[in-house]
Amino acid sequence: MKGYITLIISSLFFIGYSQVSVIHFNSEWNEENNYDISTLKDCESTDVVICHNADLQEKHNIYSVPTVIVFDNNIEIARFEANIMMQLDATKKQIQNAIDQIHLAKFE
Repeated sequence: MKGYITLIISSLFFIGYSQVSVIHFNSEWNEENNYDISTLKDCESTDVVICHNADLQEKHNIYSVPTVIVFDNNIEIARFEANIMMQLDATKKQIQNAIDQIHLAKFE
C-alpha cells in the first residue's frame, strides 16, 4: 500500500510540473541596468545580451532593455519591460509572483 501511495503522489507531481523559465534581455551599453534574476526560485534563468543574439531579440520582439520574460513550456506568460530611462520598474517579488502563479495554476 505504501508503494501505491508514493506512486500516486509522484504521478500528481509530474502532472502539475511545468518547465518555467525566465529570460533577462539586456545590452552591453546598458550594463548598469542589468537585472539579477539568478535568485528567482522554481525556474530556469538565462541572461541574453541582445547585441550578440539578434535572432532572439527579433524572435521575442525586444524593443527596450532590460526586458524580463517569464515562460511556461516555452509560452510567454508575463513580460516586464524597461521604462523610458532604460530601467526595469518590476521588482523581483513581482516576477517571482508570476512564476508562483504558473505553478499554482497547475493545481486548480
